[in-house]
Amino acid sequence: MADSSRKRIPVSTTSSDDKKSRKRAATPSKSKLPAEKKKNGAPEKASKGLRHFSMKVCRKVEEKGKTSYNEVADELVKEVMAERSESEPRGKYDEKNIRRRVYDALNVLMAMDIISKEKKEIRWKGLPTNAHHDLDLLKREGQFREMEVKRKRESLRELLVQQVCFRNLIEHNRKRDNECDEKIPLPFIVVNTHNTAVIQCEMSPDRTDVMFDFSMPFEINDDNTILKRLQMNKTPFSVLQEMFPPDMLHYCQNHRLLDTVLVPEGKLAGMSTAAHMPADGGEF
Repeated sequence: MADSSRKRIPVSTTSSDDKKSRKRAATPSKSKLPAEKKKNGAPEKASKGLRHFSMKVCRKVEEKGKTSYNEVADELVKEVMAERSESEPRGKYDEKNIRRRVYDALNVLMAMDIISKEKKEIRWKGLPTNAHHDLDLLKREGQFREMEVKRKRESLRELLVQQVCFRNLIEHNRKRDNECDEKIPLPFIVVNTHNTAVIQCEMSPDRTDVMFDFSMPFEINDDNTILKRLQMNKTPFSVLQEMFPPDMLHYCQNHRLLDTVLVPEGKLAGMSTAAHMPADGGEF
């Protein structure tokens, strides 16, 4: 029973001197740590210092508006040496290196069109923006919009004339309810040529296509053109007030869109076939 209750306990045979040597080997030396940290952090610090210095040059020129290389370099040398003397009182400073950095920073700013240089004078122009590009886009957009407004006004003018023509045609046909031959149906086209021309006409069997062969020049006009030639595109302002809303009439008056359709009050539009239709069958 006594033997079964015993437990084996591992005992290390390593001496105390070996432990100390192993401990020293596992722990890195204190002298190497700062060197590695300094080595790894050097590029980042240098890069940050270059960016910081370039920003100083940019701000200095912006504050002055007009300056020179010597003025900027002298002031920055004083500032940098004052800053470093506080952080590293016994450090050594290279004034030529600072001036060289000022020169490089000014060249970069000139290449970016932030500053301009004329002889020894340096002028501040401003940080680069898209203002010129945006202005050009706005100008082109404005020109396009003006053309669109002009085009739509012309379309509105044509629609006004068309509506006046259709209204006068309705009135014309209404007065001739009992005279079918005098009514003008819609739609229609008029083919016109000289009275001495020879015309050959052929029609498809299903009467959907008509082919003409003219021996002389000819013209084809739609119903809207013929109604204008019949002077049905004229009407007094009182009739326009019945046809269109007040806001629309006001807009049309301001932009002179009604000049082609207006006639004095009491002079209603009518047909004048003698003035616009050829009596001898000749050309219009």
